[in-house]
Amino acid sequence: MQGILADSQIDNIPVLVLGNKIDSRSAVSEARLREELGLLNSTTGKNYTKKGNVRPVELFMCSVLYKQGFGDGFRWLAEYM
Repeated sequence: MQGILADSQIDNIPVLVLGNKIDSRSAVSEARLREELGLLNSTTGKNYTKKGNVRPVELFMCSVLYKQGFGDGFRWLAEYM
């Protein structure tokens, strides 16, 4: 993940991370996934409004099985396209 965020060729492209499988008992928490991906202090927030040269980066937890979370993530991403 840090490689993507450090790539200067795409530093103005928003990054959406979908943490799938929240419907599974063995799913990791959002906090743990942020930690494992190195996103503890790298996301801009779900209500972020683009300002200046800051790349929007956010994690949305989701379940394709229960059809939740990914729609919010795609709507968030659409704000920056």
